[in-house]
Amino acid sequence: MSKAIILIFSLSLASILGYGQDEMRKANEAYSAGEYETALTILTEFLEKGANPEAFKLRGDCLQKVGDASMALQDYDKARVYGYREDDLFLNRGICKSTIGQLDGAKLDIISYIEKQQDDPRGYYWMAAVEYMNADNKACSRYVDMAIALDSTYSDAYYLKGANLADTGRNLQAMEYFQLSYELNPKQHRAKLNVAVMLIDMGQFRNALEILSELRLENIDFHGEVLYYRGEAFYLMHDMEGACMEWNEAANLGDPDAAVNHRKLCLDKTGKAKIKRRSYGEF
Repeated sequence: MSKAIILIFSLSLASILGYGQDEMRKANEAYSAGEYETALTILTEFLEKGANPEAFKLRGDCLQKVGDASMALQDYDKARVYGYREDDLFLNRGICKSTIGQLDGAKLDIISYIEKQQDDPRGYYWMAAVEYMNADNKACSRYVDMAIALDSTYSDAYYLKGANLADTGRNLQAMEYFQLSYELNPKQHRAKLNVAVMLIDMGQFRNALEILSELRLENIDFHGEVLYYRGEAFYLMHDMEGACMEWNEAANLGDPDAAVNHRKLCLDKTGKAKIKRRSYGEF
């Protein structure tokens, strides 16, 4: 092969590699900025030109962020096949499997991650989450305590600890952990909602309404749920006018329990209120 041909080949290869690095940089920047759809477009176009393990891994992360866990899992598997060897693949794949209910597979992946990254609290947190989904409260408690021991500021771990305690009837302790979660992360609004729900169950309706009034002002995606619980608090205080007003607004936002209560108690004026099933786990 002549020197001229070698030089042309080398320049072409450098150009291709440079293009790939530039596209991956743009995709990573979009992902870091939360622009997952943009990153997906860049990565899909890039992968049409050839397989790349890092691109498959990052596209899997993007797909998981936009809620397409099944497609994300396919990309994680492709990343592994094409040579991705970083430990985070085990964790992300485990999280993905837990999302679609493959709990046994999720445990195997997360255990593999913990074995490789024993000092990372995320592995223990997600193992606790899987055990919570399995309704194994003791195992959940053990793993979530390990996560908190490694990171005393882990807001999500405190939230999960609270949910686990609530499911086993230890509401006062659960409230403490929900409050800790919210203090550490003021955007953890569901922790605040859970405290309000528990106050309703304890008969502290006015304290619950105060918290729910604060949540109404927040930028959240569960305003209907907040309004339902305001209606429940008013109903238990025998304030039907207040309850009907809240349930009507909640029903307009799509809350099904509020819609039932508004129809039965406020329009037909018959029957008893439908009490929303308490659910505290959130991942």
